[in-house]
Amino acid sequence: MSIYMMRHGKTAANEKKYYATPTEPLLPVDPSVALKLKDEVAALSVTSVVTSPYLRAKETAAILWDRGPVAEEPLIREVNLGVLEGRTFHHAYDRYGEALEPWIDDPFNYGPPQGESLRGAYKRAQAFLQIAKDDTLYISHDGFMRLVLSAVKGDVHAFFDYKLENFQIIKIK
Repeated sequence: MSIYMMRHGKTAANEKKYYATPTEPLLPVDPSVALKLKDEVAALSVTSVVTSPYLRAKETAAILWDRGPVAEEPLIREVNLGVLEGRTFHHAYDRYGEALEPWIDDPFNYGPPQGESLRGAYKRAQAFLQIAKDDTLYISHDGFMRLVLSAVKGDVHAFFDYKLENFQIIKIK
């Protein structure tokens, strides 16, 4: 029995280097890539798929899962970046400047204005690991998945040790 996580597909935010909002859609996916993804997921022998409530995760599930309903799990949403969402870092810094400094200096204990610290999101990752079900693929986000890997390791500071690509699948258990 295994638990898997997959990072959603590519978005304009990924390409243009701005912080995505929850409603950020996927970019078009080549049909041959979609078929390959379906085959990869089928090879995992998972019996269910669960997504973040964000549009890009739900659209990823629609591409690769047609063997039953897809559930949503709010715990696996991306780290909330507050005022950064929908903006590039430079645009946000021009607008919010000093208000971003605590987060820039210590993202583990401070979030951007109206956002979430890495430590806060890490607690969500720990809670997720307590409820994650075997034989399930969870479609989530780069930041949150790195926090899950950090939680498995038992160290929130491992967050910056990981890099995940779009559509990458990792085995949690």
